[in-house]
Amino acid sequence: MDLPHSIGLQRTSLVDYPGKVASVIFLPGCNLRCSYCHNSDLAQGRTEGLLKLNEVIEYVKNRAPLMGGVVISGGEPLLYPGLPELVRIFHESGLSVKLDTNGTLPDRLAALLNSPHKPDFIAMDFKTSASNYTSLAYYGDGEETLSASVEMIQKSGIPHHFRATAHRDFVNTDMVDRMSEMLKGDSEFILNPFLPGNCLNPEFNNHKESSQKELLTLRDAFRSRGINCIVHSIENSCNTL
Repeated sequence: MDLPHSIGLQRTSLVDYPGKVASVIFLPGCNLRCSYCHNSDLAQGRTEGLLKLNEVIEYVKNRAPLMGGVVISGGEPLLYPGLPELVRIFHESGLSVKLDTNGTLPDRLAALLNSPHKPDFIAMDFKTSASNYTSLAYYGDGEETLSASVEMIQKSGIPHHFRATAHRDFVNTDMVDRMSEMLKGDSEFILNPFLPGNCLNPEFNNHKESSQKELLTLRDAFRSRGINCIVHSIENSCNTL
């Protein structure tokens, strides 16, 4: 399998897979550089302290009778061509699979969705407005790329949601119109608060966390444009054990 030799593992999560108890695995490496990213080691592809891929797979497979699913997160999982094979392994163990992706690799996403073993749930992150993706070290056409991924996910028939971390420099009311246009007609958009700590850019560890007022103002702005926006806490999620 064309997958990393070492990956992260959160053994049990009650919040990362809607409606299911799940294990979460984290594949290192990402094609974006989000200053507020709280998985900075993974984003930079560091593998110190991670577990061997085969050991994690066996651990998750052995726990399958007790679990509802597994979340494949990152980093950015679609960087790895072996991802469909990993989905197959978990499916054959009786697990549902949720994919977390940043939506900037639509060709890889299409290949996965056209494979015999596609994910059972997809969460796609909006990091900021499409025109601002250059601030994340992404230099493709953000509008075209994200639109392609959104449309693909919406037409796939696979349960999904879109989400964003509400750091005020990257997701704010000035961006609501463009983001809402891209999401029009979708069922759920989740706002997670920015929480400082282990940020990719250490300066962001000194930034204030999202306030309830900011989150509710953003939520109402999205809702006023027909987007079913929900504010969720990300406490206790995405911890690598």
